[in-house]
Amino acid sequence: MKVALLLKKLGINSTLLHSFGLASIGGALSLWGRSAAQSDKEARQRAERLAIFVGLWPPTFFLLGKVLQDLEATPDEQVEQARMKVAA
Repeated sequence: MKVALLLKKLGINSTLLHSFGLASIGGALSLWGRSAAQSDKEARQRAERLAIFVGLWPPTFFLLGKVLQDLEATPDEQVEQARMKVAA
């Protein structure tokens, strides 16, 4: 929770973090595609490892984005969200 509060204090919003998540998916796919074009075996392996590393970022960005989205909600919206969860 402290990380989310720090991000909020720094002016980072949930939309930005969700955008980072989508961008990192695109980046991982791009890196993976570039690795397939490598002719050198070592360079291909290094590029694939980098693509896997970048591919691990989206869940973090999406989770932090969701936490900030919950913090950005007004008290009335939070009550409505809680009622929807109970009803489901």
